Amino acid sequence: MFKFTLSIIFTILVTNLYAQFKVTGKITDHTGKPLSLAIITLQQPGVKTSGAISDSVGNYQISNLKPGSYSLRVNFVAYRDTIIKFILNRDTAINLQLNATRILSEVTIKAQKSVFQRELDRFRFNVGQTDLVAGNNVWDVLEKTPLVRASEDGSIAISGNTGVIVYINDKKKVLSGSALKSYLSSLPSDNLEAIEVITTPPSRYEAESGAGIINIVTKKSKEEGLIGSASLSSRQTAVNSEAGSLFLNERSGKWNFYSNLYMGNRSRKPNTDRNIFYPAGTSSNGPDRRNISSVNRYTELYPGAGLGADYQLIDNHVVGMLFDFAGISRRETRNALTRDFYTTTDSVTRTANKDRINSQTYSLNLNYQGKLDSTGKMLSVDYDVLAYRSDNNSNSTNTNLDPLTGNAINDLNVFRTASPQHINNQSVKADLDLPLRNKKGMLSFGGKSSLSKISNTFLLEDLIGGNIFISNPYQSNSFRYEENINALYGNFSYKLSSAWSYQVGLRMENTVAKGWLEENQVVSRNYTNVFPAAFLKLATKKKGAYVLAVTSRISRPGYWDLNPFRTYTTDKAYFTGNPLLQPVKYYRQELSHSLNEKWGSLTLQLAASQTIGEIFSLPYTSGDTIINQKTNYGNRYGYALTASYNNQPKPWWRFSGTMLVGYVVTKGTYANDIAIDNKTVAVTLATNQTFTISKKAGLTSTLVITNSFPATIVNTHIGNRLDTEVRLRKTAGPFGITLSAQDWFKSNRDRYEYMLGALRVKDNYYNDTRSVALAISYNFGKQTVKDKRDRDTGSQDVKGRLM
Repeated sequence: MFKFTLSIIFTILVTNLYAQFKVTGKITDHTGKPLSLAIITLQQPGVKTSGAISDSVGNYQISNLKPGSYSLRVNFVAYRDTIIKFILNRDTAINLQLNATRILSEVTIKAQKSVFQRELDRFRFNVGQTDLVAGNNVWDVLEKTPLVRASEDGSIAISGNTGVIVYINDKKKVLSGSALKSYLSSLPSDNLEAIEVITTPPSRYEAESGAGIINIVTKKSKEEGLIGSASLSSRQTAVNSEAGSLFLNERSGKWNFYSNLYMGNRSRKPNTDRNIFYPAGTSSNGPDRRNISSVNRYTELYPGAGLGADYQLIDNHVVGMLFDFAGISRRETRNALTRDFYTTTDSVTRTANKDRINSQTYSLNLNYQGKLDSTGKMLSVDYDVLAYRSDNNSNSTNTNLDPLTGNAINDLNVFRTASPQHINNQSVKADLDLPLRNKKGMLSFGGKSSLSKISNTFLLEDLIGGNIFISNPYQSNSFRYEENINALYGNFSYKLSSAWSYQVGLRMENTVAKGWLEENQVVSRNYTNVFPAAFLKLATKKKGAYVLAVTSRISRPGYWDLNPFRTYTTDKAYFTGNPLLQPVKYYRQELSHSLNEKWGSLTLQLAASQTIGEIFSLPYTSGDTIINQKTNYGNRYGYALTASYNNQPKPWWRFSGTMLVGYVVTKGTYANDIAIDNKTVAVTLATNQTFTISKKAGLTSTLVITNSFPATIVNTHIGNRLDTEVRLRKTAGPFGITLSAQDWFKSNRDRYEYMLGALRVKDNYYNDTRSVALAISYNFGKQTVKDKRDRDTGSQDVKGRLM
């Protein structure tokens, strides 16, 4: 099989010596109105002429072009023929705006979009303009996005603030944590266009996004026919992982059918080292210090599928159905060695855990979208149903070892746990867009109602002999949770002049939440919040654009974080949820400035933020047992300066870099008597550089480096973290081959030191990220097919809190 794979790769490399590119663009008149039926011809000396005709919205595309010098001619009635000469060495966009006096008023030629763009309410990273997307998955690309830090446990932070919500094509995903990471890791990134970082979301977005929103944008195409893509990849860390995906889209007449199938097998061998320094008097018989070193091994299968159809009833009125399935089947062994250090002698315990985790998410969306009149009034209505099922089972065996020989002395205890979780959600939402007659503004209204029901059971059973287990009533329980959220929003945007524009919005949400632990009500909340947002933009020709933004949001705890159940690391260390967690309020003020000059593009962002009642996970002691639990510890105040720079110093070298410097203050209390009062400077540097090795052979190389320097927040000292990747990319027509190496220095580690009064806990976690990977992708079919219609399904906010 290995020889067969090498032969295929060798054949592709030899038979495809020249890369093929395309030229796209848009033709408009002097008012910016699209011109249809314009004739575009493209000629190269000694080569047959290629051509295209602009469509109803002014777009054109000419494909299958080899590198070289070209002349592009545009012909349209009442306009002088326009000829542009240029050198083609990559996919190129040429946009033309014509003048009514038969004089060309503006020519814009973009070999590539600027990698960094600052828009009114977001920072856009045009990752599709880099080879970072080739042969990778979406999670890997997200880890290398400026301003974003993605941790190994699936948590995501923007500019150091956690509580981020992920959208795909402005449609919110209802997964978080490890479930979100597994999902995004299963999606190939070859079809990515951009990743948008929205630190100040407008009122149209769900208020559930305390630290902001990450919107993942995929590429779109426009004509009828069939398109598809397939990819295979293999990554070697300490163990091997494989993944494959298939995408199909068929558009014909009034029907559009689409499907996405994927399957992966992800394996890792992470390890953890924890040192606990107990204060004197913690326990009469307790140790002075404890070391827990663990080596895990997990294999995770993640099948998934999406099936959908759209039908156009009449002009500008479409109904659709979308069904999604995502599954995870994980098998993990966790072997931990605990050594307690006493004054006289040591104690050694081995804990062997075997976990089985299975989960399935089913969601169904029914949608109507219609253009109500010629002015552009739009109405969209969604009805959603979601069901999530999870079964988590674990067996734990604790054995006492001889500290000198390491031989087993006796089994201290053997127990097993089961914690199934069921979530059901129904929601309905509607959005209405009303453009003004002068076409300078837009008024939008919307509303949504959502009802969620969550049922959890935790069963802990002790082994009493043989193979007989009995339930432990003191550590087994059940938890039910219900939540009803009703929301209304309004948003108004207006362009005052060519320089000034603004946007204001208001969102109101009422939440009714109830929770029962062993049928005793422990949660009863009924609260209403109002979330204003405002944006002001000044765009100048010489000094670039300035944007001032003010927003407020809320971040509700995830459903699993509310679950009071335990996940054991050893018999004296576990993680547990907290049903008393309160929602977090978040406020942000931001001023940004963007410049596009000959020396490159630069975006500067100055921001202040206030997080009230922030949720953070901290360990504490009960006797000599270490318990990790999330809690509303207090408030965070942040001040940050971000600079992003992009340039192409040489034709063969493209440079992108981002610097984040922040000053963070955290204040509060923990465990009733531990004060939190930290002030720190946080610095992150990131660079993404692409080198063209050979244009003719389609060979490029990419170097990605991200370094987060040490900082201290919420009594937690976070150590230095360095992430590196080198990639070699070969394109050959529809084929793409990528060879990459990640974290070669094993420096991508999570290092934490918790300072909780006299207690000290040091963690060193490595998730087995040093790896080499080979990926092959292939695009087939007519590549100008209109993509499926994206929509924000009503269950997306629920999925974001599942894990």
